[in-house]
Amino acid sequence: NIMLWAVKNGFVGINTTYRLAPSSPWPAGAEDLASVVKWTTEKIAGYGGDPARIYLMGQSAGAVHVAGYVSHPELHKVKGGGLAGAIMISGIYDLTGAPLGDAELAYFGSDPARHAERSSLKGLVESRTPLMITAAELDPPRFIEQYEQAKQATCKGTNGCARTFMLPQHSHMSEVYAINTADSRLTDEILEFVKTGK
Repeated sequence: NIMLWAVKNGFVGINTTYRLAPSSPWPAGAEDLASVVKWTTEKIAGYGGDPARIYLMGQSAGAVHVAGYVSHPELHKVKGGGLAGAIMISGIYDLTGAPLGDAELAYFGSDPARHAERSSLKGLVESRTPLMITAAELDPPRFIEQYEQAKQATCKGTNGCARTFMLPQHSHMSEVYAINTADSRLTDEILEFVKTGK
């Protein structure tokens, strides 16, 4: 549904995935996105796209990996990160607050001494990449807390406040299933972010 929406709205859509934990722990997801950005930068013109207008979007674990890529420039394979913007939908950005669940421990590791450096919040605040951070009203509480934390933190950062949006009446899954449907509340925000860069 997301690629169909992208094409309908004039984008060249690229759907990607990433290696999974526990066999591929941190920073595998961000490394995989670094390879995607590099490939896109080098090849997208051949598909009618603009390598200067790459937007990276992810939801849930995908948002974690987008945030990991943006916030850790040492993983970039393209100078400056290669992005015109990053869109993170219901992600986890700070590993140092509430106890981590099994999925986070499998990916980020069980050593709490490594969690601060593997978190993305500090790097998102310092990044020059324009950011959009969203969550759904019916997300599990941890995602709402992470959204609020990122929303407040980015306002103290290099670019000023990220574009933020709380999607009403949606859950952790329905927020993305609604893309390319008549419910355009989230995609209207995404289009405005892409159009304005903020």
